[in-house]
Amino acid sequence: MDLEAARAALPDFDVAAIDQLAGGSNSAVYDVLIGIGERVVLKVYSELLRWKLRKEVLVYGLLERHQVDVPAPRVLHADDSKRMLVLTKLDGELLEPLAASLSEDERVRIAREVGELLARLHRMRFDEFGYVGVDGIVDPHPSNLDYMSFQFEKSLREFPTLGGDEELARRLDRHVEARRDLLATCEGAVFCHDDCHSGNLLVVPGDGGWRISGVLDFENVVAGDPLLDLAKAHCYDRHASERTLAALVDGYRGLRAGWRETLDFYVVYHWLELWVWWASTGTTEPLAGLEDELRRLSLD
Repeated sequence: MDLEAARAALPDFDVAAIDQLAGGSNSAVYDVLIGIGERVVLKVYSELLRWKLRKEVLVYGLLERHQVDVPAPRVLHADDSKRMLVLTKLDGELLEPLAASLSEDERVRIAREVGELLARLHRMRFDEFGYVGVDGIVDPHPSNLDYMSFQFEKSLREFPTLGGDEELARRLDRHVEARRDLLATCEGAVFCHDDCHSGNLLVVPGDGGWRISGVLDFENVVAGDPLLDLAKAHCYDRHASERTLAALVDGYRGLRAGWRETLDFYVVYHWLELWVWWASTGTTEPLAGLEDELRRLSLD
């Protein structure tokens, strides 16, 4: 989108300049200068994914109404017909390009902050489990056992259909069946970001290193087990270690007994879900590596 197109699309904003940012997979993202100093973020969705815009409006509204203390953007303008969402722009740099240069101590500090941030998000609770859509929970489930059993079964059914190794599929099926009872240990559904990794975190320099200044992209939000969220934050960290996991848990505080086995089980779920996603979009390069990881994790 160029400057003139932005001005035409946002007539109520004094658009002075526009630059494209590194966007997500679901939308084009722009840094827009308003007037002589204010900067906002413009997200433009494809026709197919315009429902994601409505979901983001719902989710940001929930955060605001429940006064959740997290550094998240606020909605300034939403136009479903133009597939455009204008959000406040948070200070900071995206963590992903910086992550490889961080020291282990800096990674540990950030992991602890992620744990603290997720704990605050998880104070928002739901009566049922499931994916959060444009009008609330889609096809809600009464328990985590019901919801995650449904999710596992769906991915396990799609895995061989999309070309996954059949022996690995059988091994994963046995692995899930042997651990299904772990899914019943969750007492209630919470607001899970379900994508809280370095690609969706902003950081600013502070005492002792980088500090989290913003969390972005609430498009994946589910009503689920807190450990589901912590597991994804851990396994999607390319530089994760036992130290960063310990810091994540320390920052979160108050996990239920037996949390580690359940968290490891959810890591299997996240990698299986990611494999199915990549395969369904025709992206084959990551699949072999994910299959190797699933083989390692599903060893009995």
